[in-house]
Amino acid sequence: MSPSRHPFLDAAGGVVDSLFLAPPKLLLPFKPKRHIDLATYEQQLDYYIDNGFIQSPASFFRLPGLAPTYRLVETKPYHEGKIQVWSFPSGYETRNPMLADSYNDFENNRSGYLIRWTHGDRPRDTVLCLHGFMLGDPRQAARMFKVRKLFEQGLDVALFITPFHWRRAPGNRMRRGIFLQPDNVPMTCECFGQTMHDLQSTILILDELGMKKIGLIGASLGGYNAALFTCLSDRPAFTAMMVPAVNFSAPFGPDSARLPFPVSSELAGKIRQVWTFHSPANMRPRLTADRILVIASRGDKLCPVEHTRGLCEAWDLTHYHFLTGGHWLIFNDHKKGREWYRFLAQNDFFK
Repeated sequence: MSPSRHPFLDAAGGVVDSLFLAPPKLLLPFKPKRHIDLATYEQQLDYYIDNGFIQSPASFFRLPGLAPTYRLVETKPYHEGKIQVWSFPSGYETRNPMLADSYNDFENNRSGYLIRWTHGDRPRDTVLCLHGFMLGDPRQAARMFKVRKLFEQGLDVALFITPFHWRRAPGNRMRRGIFLQPDNVPMTCECFGQTMHDLQSTILILDELGMKKIGLIGASLGGYNAALFTCLSDRPAFTAMMVPAVNFSAPFGPDSARLPFPVSSELAGKIRQVWTFHSPANMRPRLTADRILVIASRGDKLCPVEHTRGLCEAWDLTHYHFLTGGHWLIFNDHKKGREWYRFLAQNDFFK
């Protein structure tokens, strides 16, 4: 990756990111420590190590082969079509049996949701959107992914709701961010396990609804999930990743976690292994390079660009672009749109 021609603008974009990061950093010392003992936590971690998931990350994930039962729970007009909310039982079972009871305690998370902006007249090419961390509201996603423009181009658009987001979130607002927990690494592993399981279910539902050509676009955490799914399935027509996360060790990795016991260097090594094994950087994509697009920002402090650059190099990608600015403030955002729509046309989604 060549040096930026606008280092000051990249730094300015990073400053905006720092403003978003400041409150969690300030509150971190006041976060209550988890109630767990050293022996139990190490036993939970050892499950992922002893079962070979560190050496073979893809073996951790189980994707369903059949669509779950699903039902239409909401529908209302959307321009010349309609917006629909579909619900389905997740059916995910934790790989780690020691977490089964605590994971299943979150009743809202047992149901998955699929949002569709559909013309409703015939099967159409569909862009399936994967939202970011602590996001997921369909109205917000419609703005972020510019759903109306895609819809007006003749495409149907869908939104996958990540576990523990939107209607899947815990009722207690203080627990809304539990998808990523640096102080509960096994729980985070299971969150990604369920995400891949439910994303596969979502695609199978779209298949049954007649949508045979489905492409993925994910932003931030959604970019991570899109990349990860691309390592497990060749079903997507394409995968596009916008300012994607690749490694969650920064800015809030497990090294920043507050645990109720001393962490030895050996335990810290186990924690890091389990925290990172499911990164798409540890796997290979099942799509060819011409069907993968990456757009990142050089000054991004939430999803550091060096991780994204490493993924592009490891995967031998050809369609990647590094923009000026940070995660939220991008100074040449028009380039992102231009490259995204060009990529859609190259994959025959725009006629």
